[in-house]
Amino acid sequence: MRTGRVERLLKLMQVLQSGRSAGVEELARLVGVSRRTVFRDIELLSRAGIPYTFDRVTKKYSATRTSLLPPVALTHAEALALMLAARSLVTRPFVPDQAAAVSAGLKLESMLPPAILDFCGPLLERTEIRPEPASDPTSIVDTLPILQTALMRRSKAFVRYDSYFEQKVIDVTLHPYRLAYIHRGWYLVAYSEQVSRVQTFKVERILQLKVLEAKYRPDPKFTLDDYFGNAWLMLRGDKRYHVKIRFLKMVAGNVDEILWHKTQRATFEQDGALLFEADVDGIDEIAWWVLGYGDQAQVLEPPELREKVAGHAERMQRYYHGDGLNRGGN
Repeated sequence: MRTGRVERLLKLMQVLQSGRSAGVEELARLVGVSRRTVFRDIELLSRAGIPYTFDRVTKKYSATRTSLLPPVALTHAEALALMLAARSLVTRPFVPDQAAAVSAGLKLESMLPPAILDFCGPLLERTEIRPEPASDPTSIVDTLPILQTALMRRSKAFVRYDSYFEQKVIDVTLHPYRLAYIHRGWYLVAYSEQVSRVQTFKVERILQLKVLEAKYRPDPKFTLDDYFGNAWLMLRGDKRYHVKIRFLKMVAGNVDEILWHKTQRATFEQDGALLFEADVDGIDEIAWWVLGYGDQAQVLEPPELREKVAGHAERMQRYYHGDGLNRGGN
């Protein structure tokens, strides 16, 4: 459901619960849609738990405060924060069921007094949230509830999985430990009976899923912090490295203003460059991050990271200026 429709539903809801009655033509004019769209939107509000009344004599719609949830005592700032969070759900890639997000947002806003809505409305109309690119959450809208059932019941799950690492489809029996939204998509962290250790599976690559009758006993000491350790994002290597990178003045401020890693330390130098340090488990992920800054990033430590980044840069150089359209991997 697009954000534009959410804004329209919220405006319609505010008109109906303002205490006034309005016919379908007036509602269409106030909201800026056709009569047919008004009928559909009113029905959607009703299904979301925001009832309305229709006077067959005057042929007008209305909704009274008594028909809605009681108002909540929030400050203007609290209400604005709540409404911004509720509206952002429909645009956030970590919410697969957008219809449920819209319904929840409408119910929350129906609880607020008209004065609060009048204050927040103009600000929200001029505020947008544009999330970073991510996997399409709608592709897993049916998969997540099944995984949640397995987690709740502590039931084993049969999974047929498209493994990019193994370059083939694999069948595994898993003990689901955690569902986590990381970086750009949803992941299942689970103990695999096939390899006798905990692994990470991207939910959208699950081709077939079945909750089994058999139960499992989760490791009571398991935590995601321990599992991922000091990985740059989520690929934990076998060795910890102290990373030191010098970012030139052009990008130094951009790097400094973001919390990239829980161990990072940053110091500005006299020429405006930034000395960035962190302790990470594995260097594959951070190497790609460094390459994203091109010639504005200089790896100082460790030697292994310098060599990895240099190797990527040399292959890029050959591609663009040497071998041309060489499609080889190395």
